[in-house]
Amino acid sequence: MTMKYYFPSCKFTQMRPETSEKVKRFMDSKGVRVVGCCRPGHKALSGWNDIAITICETCSIIIGENRPAAKVISLYEFIDSLPDFPFPDYKGERITLQDCYRAKARETEKAAVRSVLRKMNVEVVELPGTEEEINFDGSFLLGPMRPDNFTLAPLRFAEIKKDMQSKSPEEIDAYLKNYCQRFTTERVSCYCNSCLSGLVQGLPEGKRAVHVAELLFP
Repeated sequence: MTMKYYFPSCKFTQMRPETSEKVKRFMDSKGVRVVGCCRPGHKALSGWNDIAITICETCSIIIGENRPAAKVISLYEFIDSLPDFPFPDYKGERITLQDCYRAKARETEKAAVRSVLRKMNVEVVELPGTEEEINFDGSFLLGPMRPDNFTLAPLRFAEIKKDMQSKSPEEIDAYLKNYCQRFTTERVSCYCNSCLSGLVQGLPEGKRAVHVAELLFP
């Protein structure tokens, strides 16, 4: 029997508590078991047919490395597969999509994000530039990382560590504000907690960051 588990992300729940509650209620209505923090919660996965549904890139990494027998999919892949999801209509609004550095190899997740945005009648604006130029993860790569990340997922986080560049808070603020000058639409969407906090900090007045989950569950 296939068991589905939803990991709601401690950080996302802290940043967007109302949206997080809406997602958890929806998952419960679909018979998906809502688990707590991924750090101890990944131990709930035990079967070869288990499916872990995540809304956080770090959760995906930790669960994937600790429970390789389980299938890890994003919230967007799950919703995109549902024939009866009540997609809201944003009436063709142009919204820029910022991809996440930690999701660059997760092609199915990125495709599902774009698919659900289109199903919400959003005109997805892609950022111009090379992969290196639009590489973004908020301040995740610019400051100290939680030590237990290396304990829980040493393989992936060892790779990520190679791309980290420690910066002061002032340097991080300047970087985020400079990076966010490239956005031309009023709203900029993302699907990563660190990207969201980075956009909130860096976007100039008149522009606003929105998580894709907020668009799905207004």
